[in-house]
Amino acid sequence: MYLAHLNWQEAAKVFADPETLVVIPVGSTEQHGCVGPLGTDWLIPEEFCRRLNNQMQKIVIAPVLPFGVATHHINFPGTIDLGLEAMTAVMKQIFESLYRHGARRFAVVNGHGGNDPAIEKAALDLYRRGAQVTLIDWWGIAPKLNPEWPTGHGDAQEVAAVMAFRPELIKTEYLVDNVVTPPSDALPQAHINTVTFEGAPVKIIREIRDTVNTGGLGGLEAKFATIEWGTEMMNGVSDWMVRYLEEFRRIPLPAKKWTE
Repeated sequence: MYLAHLNWQEAAKVFADPETLVVIPVGSTEQHGCVGPLGTDWLIPEEFCRRLNNQMQKIVIAPVLPFGVATHHINFPGTIDLGLEAMTAVMKQIFESLYRHGARRFAVVNGHGGNDPAIEKAALDLYRRGAQVTLIDWWGIAPKLNPEWPTGHGDAQEVAAVMAFRPELIKTEYLVDNVVTPPSDALPQAHINTVTFEGAPVKIIREIRDTVNTGGLGGLEAKFATIEWGTEMMNGVSDWMVRYLEEFRRIPLPAKKWTE
């Protein structure tokens, strides 16, 4: 069920049930390579949550949070950046509000890695009050399920995922090849802010537009995305999420370590 579709009296009954699992889709509004829509990071979690709603019982889907920590993408038009401190405060308030109503089990379906520190900080505070949060970064799960679904940012993996449910948002006339400019010949670029030295990954923090012209890097280029890849991947990850969340729901709640 969707939280936005309930009235407050219905919500009271839902949160009174200790088996209720609150699922919060979280993302970002930011650049995603040459053809990925700005909403990629929240559109995909929203779609996963739609599927979870159809497949699971005793879950309530919160409204999607479409903004996140996008400081490193701000030089691309259309990006909206909450920043780390604001994102942490927002997540704390979302958790706090639902906790006050009785919710104790939370799953965050996240579309943007830059959000992780904020979500983890807010989730740890909640854990100390007797609740449990799981953070699901879908893009990292996909290649573990199938190595043919490699991950990156604004690359073929994310473009393929969007193709699976909103193909009209992928405008192939904007496809261009990546031009990557590593810091030096001895430090090849592996990801947005990651290079390798003697085979070991290390971060060199730069503006993304100084690293790659499209803003997309890390996996296969966007031009290799297909709707078949996206459909298979979305289905596979969705099924995994259902199995995982049923197992997560069985975890005993932690003892309170902080008082109200």
